[in-house]
Amino acid sequence: MSVNGLINKGLKGVIFVTTFFSFIKFSSAQELPKLKQSYRQSTAYTQGNQLVVSTGLVERRWTWTGKGLATSLVKSAKGELVAAATNLAADWNIGELGEGRIVAIKAFQNSDEGFTSEHLAVEVEVKYAALFVKYVIWVYPNTTGFRTQLWLKSSEGTRRGEVSLHPGISEILNLRAAPSNVRGFGYYGGLKANIVPYDILTTVDIAREGSSDIVSGLIVNGEDRGIILLKESQKHTHMNRQLETGGFVRKGNLLEVNGLGIRADDISTDYKFCWANWMILYDGGDTDAQLALKRFDRARYPVHPGRDIFIMANTWGSEDGFDQSAYKAREENVLREIEACTDLGIDLLQIDDGWQIRSGKDSWLPAQKGPTTGTYRRSGSLVLHDGTGLPESYAVYPEGFANVKKKARKAGIELGLWHAWTAPLPALQTNFDNGKFKAFKLDFALLDKKSSLDSLYYKARDLIKYSGYKAVVNWDVTERAARMGFYFGRDCGNLYLANRKAYTVREDVQYHPWQVLRDAWELADYMNLNKVQITFQNKDLTPDTTKSDALKYPHRYNLAITLMASPIFFTETQYLSESARAALKPLIAQYKAERDEMYKGYVFALGQKPDNKSWTGFQNHNPDTGDGYITVFRELNNERQDASIALHFFKPGSALELTDIVTRESRRVILNERSEITFDIPEAPGFLFLKYRGFKDAD
Repeated sequence: MSVNGLINKGLKGVIFVTTFFSFIKFSSAQELPKLKQSYRQSTAYTQGNQLVVSTGLVERRWTWTGKGLATSLVKSAKGELVAAATNLAADWNIGELGEGRIVAIKAFQNSDEGFTSEHLAVEVEVKYAALFVKYVIWVYPNTTGFRTQLWLKSSEGTRRGEVSLHPGISEILNLRAAPSNVRGFGYYGGLKANIVPYDILTTVDIAREGSSDIVSGLIVNGEDRGIILLKESQKHTHMNRQLETGGFVRKGNLLEVNGLGIRADDISTDYKFCWANWMILYDGGDTDAQLALKRFDRARYPVHPGRDIFIMANTWGSEDGFDQSAYKAREENVLREIEACTDLGIDLLQIDDGWQIRSGKDSWLPAQKGPTTGTYRRSGSLVLHDGTGLPESYAVYPEGFANVKKKARKAGIELGLWHAWTAPLPALQTNFDNGKFKAFKLDFALLDKKSSLDSLYYKARDLIKYSGYKAVVNWDVTERAARMGFYFGRDCGNLYLANRKAYTVREDVQYHPWQVLRDAWELADYMNLNKVQITFQNKDLTPDTTKSDALKYPHRYNLAITLMASPIFFTETQYLSESARAALKPLIAQYKAERDEMYKGYVFALGQKPDNKSWTGFQNHNPDTGDGYITVFRELNNERQDASIALHFFKPGSALELTDIVTRESRRVILNERSEITFDIPEAPGFLFLKYRGFKDAD
């Protein structure tokens, strides 16, 4: 049975069986010994001093130089894109290591303990005088990319300070032809809405002799094909106190990727991982590059339908003050929220901060009573309270999680639980056992040290394994401080993007529907949007004195913004009016009837960038079937009743059958000479939620 099948059945004690294994020990500065292994379409073999791997679609070769492995060839069906660079000792440059000796090479089927898709893993272990380097290649079958990663450990007897990791280069490629353009891209964590409008996406053009240390990836464009390089790290474009997330350097046709995520002082006699690199090939233009990146991203971070697909609600978000928000995590309120969420059709209710004992030996267990004295103030990961505006003492969880678990199970709804990142694993495991929580949010992280990052990351994985792969861990990227980032850690769960409140005195978290739409629209360029939680907020709680025009947006529109992502109700659903509930419930049901198919597709931005006056939207396309979904938005201040919007992946003259998911009406359309469809929305703001089926040719 596949790992996905085990996860979907929720089995505990999963045993991962290696179906084949090849392991060879040797010492040679010339030829590599025979290695030949395969898994589905992916293969790995040695030939002389060459190591060759293939996904079935693209091939990469390395030459053993006596000092390391240096890429000598990368090619697709259309030909070679990368050639050997003269005088290159290895794909890595981490200081003067001297001659190396390969002590082991192996190839085996792997899933990283169920945290990624099944693939062929190749590991080459090299011993230098003071350091061991393990070079790991993940070859996902039938993809167009490769994931490579360095693991480092010191040799026995190596003294502190003896190892230098400068300059910390982990990937070097020599392009066969000069690129027409090299563009960097990255995303901004710690969103602040008082800078309105703002862009979460950053793009920069890299000059022939240029660099960037703020982006997460590069798109290298040729005439009709190209290469994407991506650093799998915690980087975002406005980070402070980062863990050496590095950057990209262009020297003519030579590209370097630096930043190891590990310092010399972190090296020990146990292997520790460096940031991994993705190299993805694509044919065509920018949309084809985006699809290639997203397909590889989904192989690296797969969606497990029985675990990862849900609409979440959260007890935080309806209040502005910390004390009032924490008060909402008590049992009495959660029981009401379970009823309200069940009525709407929401799948999962997350209990946010305020449920826990905050200090002492029983920290991170459910508190029986709320605080009686003190003021709410932060002290590291702890928060202390004075009870301002609240009862002097109130019941929190007098019987633990038993009552909320019982009610949730009866209602058919799942539960989630917030923790600060410092919560110890035994407490997380105990809470899982007592509440059967499906989703955990580990918050407040400051991961500017290798030890901190490794501790949190492996703790999350251990919790997921303990749950029998039933639970997920979602990462918060709402701060500029070093957290998990956008391209690391999604093997554990989704990203929680930003706090967006309706009632707040802080403009930096004020809910603006069009800005939330803009965030999602820009994320759709280089992320799989369904791995990001996008916020629905109860706009009726917005005071008319704010600068937000949220009150002018219908609830259904605000929900539709989130449907191509992972929707989260960052508000208490019990406060939605009867008219709001009546409007939302049918759309939630219609979405849930389609979402399993939607999660098989890849989401792309359509139309103009959202700015509160545009025609804009998303296309969710399944390249295996040619079918998909469209959401189109006529924004509040747009005066045009109709607009023509170009679709991706369809040529002019293509025929589509469009079905309105809300009204169930269908029509057949022919794309014009610009591959556009004309959409009509009578009132602004308004939206369409459509399903399409493609035909090969128009009649």
